[in-house]
Amino acid sequence: MDAPSKLNERIGFVVYVNSLKQVKALRRYANLYFVSKREKYAFLYTDLEGHEAILEQVKALPFVESVVRSERPFISETYETKSK
Repeated sequence: MDAPSKLNERIGFVVYVNSLKQVKALRRYANLYFVSKREKYAFLYTDLEGHEAILEQVKALPFVESVVRSERPFISETYETKSK
């Protein structure tokens, strides 16, 4: 049997845009997951490794207002019970 392949760590980020016409151009930088037409933002996923370079490239695009990175990979998901 083959060993199970390890999945890459992923990170998401929200890209706020001026116009929705250029949202298709974001597909070349990361996986386009969701587009909100009313709020004018797109949600993208990419690999955690090397995501900083992709964020800088996306921020430099002329139609991008701002980029917000997800903090989920950096938050501890282990919880301790409260002892009495």
